[in-house]
Amino acid sequence: MTTCKPLILLEETAFYITQCQHCQRIGLIYNNLVLGFKHEEFIGLCQTLDSVNFDQSSVLLPDGQPYLIIKTGHPDIQLSLSKVEYNSFRAGLQQALRRMNLHQLLRLQSN
Repeated sequence: MTTCKPLILLEETAFYITQCQHCQRIGLIYNNLVLGFKHEEFIGLCQTLDSVNFDQSSVLLPDGQPYLIIKTGHPDIQLSLSKVEYNSFRAGLQQALRRMNLHQLLRLQSN
C-alpha cells in the first residue's frame, strides 16, 4: 500500500500541481507532461520563472512566434511556452507555492 497522500495545490484545465504529504515531493502535470520535483527544486523553478522577462528571454521558434524555453531541472526536458502560456504557467506556480506555504504554516501551528 502506498504512503503517498497528495494535497492538490492547483487544479486547472490540463494543469495540476500536487504535493505528497508523506515525502513532500511535488507533482506537476501540464498538458501531457508529468514532472516530479523535490521541494527545493520546485521552489527554485518558481523563483526562476518569477524573475524572467519574457520579451528579453524569448526566442523565435520555427513557427515564427516567440517562446520562452524553460529548463525543468531534468536535463533532457524543457518547456516551450508562448507569452500567454508563460503568464498562465507562472501564475499557477505562484498560486501553488502560496498554498504550499500556507499548508506548511498550518502544519507547524498544529504541532
